[in-house]
Amino acid sequence: MRNNKQINYSFELLRSILSFWVVIIHCYRYAYIFEKGLFPVPTFMIMSFYFYYNVLKNKVIIKIKQRFQRILIPYIIWPILLFIFNNSLFKISKFSLYYKKLLLNDLVVQLIIGRKYHLIFYYQFILIFLTILLTSISFLFNKSFIYIFQMLLIVAYIFQYSYLNLYIFKGYSYNIKYSLGNIFELLPFAIMGITLHHLDIIKKLKQFKCLTIIYIGIIIFLILKYDIFVRIKGFFYPGVLLNIGGNCIFILFSLLSFQNKKLLFLLSLYYLH
Repeated sequence: MRNNKQINYSFELLRSILSFWVVIIHCYRYAYIFEKGLFPVPTFMIMSFYFYYNVLKNKVIIKIKQRFQRILIPYIIWPILLFIFNNSLFKISKFSLYYKKLLLNDLVVQLIIGRKYHLIFYYQFILIFLTILLTSISFLFNKSFIYIFQMLLIVAYIFQYSYLNLYIFKGYSYNIKYSLGNIFELLPFAIMGITLHHLDIIKKLKQFKCLTIIYIGIIIFLILKYDIFVRIKGFFYPGVLLNIGGNCIFILFSLLSFQNKKLLFLLSLYYLH
């Protein structure tokens, strides 16, 4: 089935760049220099729901089920495998991945909120939560669901800029506040992805492709170079700055065309080098 689909190599290249970017942010000793450019996760969230829009609009049940399967299977299986491997290793050598024996409670918490010992799965938890939330709204409100989404986006930013989101979750444990607290910070990216598709922005901007790419380049430069937005306190992704940056990156690669496999291969080699 995949062989019958046309692969968009621009998005494949973008995914590889964003993935590598995430690795650098988490592993690079001086990762704080990327503080203004934490665009990978917002861009991933925008992409995820941009391509989910038609499923929501047309209520394609089989596609909804497939989406949940793709997210839930690794979300459940991977922590269980880590749990078994860690405790087996600890029993044999008293050394383990997490320097301790994991308890059944650790596994339960990990599966519920996506953070306990495999911390990065907070993103999958939020992706699952937002998929359930936005899918439910699309069924409840049918054709007017897009307007409800815009109201949620506004509410999410009110929660962020009033610091209400920070106030509600700051008293909880580290894992809870950085999992649940990030829901309102990632929600706007998901809604923006849906909105971009609903308004058919990419197709409209292709009429002014060169000019749009120039303006996007200028916007990204200004974001990275100067403090042109008020930076607010939050958990991982507060404020509109990352939303603007993530949308710019997504739109930029939507307008670029890398359908030549050889060109894509050469670009990948250059990028990795």
